[in-house]
Amino acid sequence: MRPIIRMFVLAAVAVGATAAFASETMAVNVPFNFEARGKAFPAGRYQVEYDSTVNALMLICKNDTRKSFVWGASTGEYTPRMARLALQFDSEADGTHALRSIRLATWETPVLDKRERHAVQREVSITGGR
Repeated sequence: MRPIIRMFVLAAVAVGATAAFASETMAVNVPFNFEARGKAFPAGRYQVEYDSTVNALMLICKNDTRKSFVWGASTGEYTPRMARLALQFDSEADGTHALRSIRLATWETPVLDKRERHAVQREVSITGGR
């Protein structure tokens, strides 16, 4: 009888540990090429993932998995009326885009685009879903 109880206890611990280290993942389609901290990213489908084990947001290109980036994340403002995933870009007059920030629910990156505010022509927001 003891081995069965031990097996159930170990299974419960394994399930609990998996949930504790679970990551949240959402996808978004970015319709234009962009830059993030000097690294070029193509237009396409992206996965944004929060990893609680390292407290970071990851951006992964689904078309080319070599195109990925990881940023430290901190808690940010989030209400149920806000999109669960939001990417903010700065768009210049020449058509280039720079990733400004990522927010996934309550987690957000710091400002990634350090361009001068007066140089920004407009801000572009993209929201995503599962």
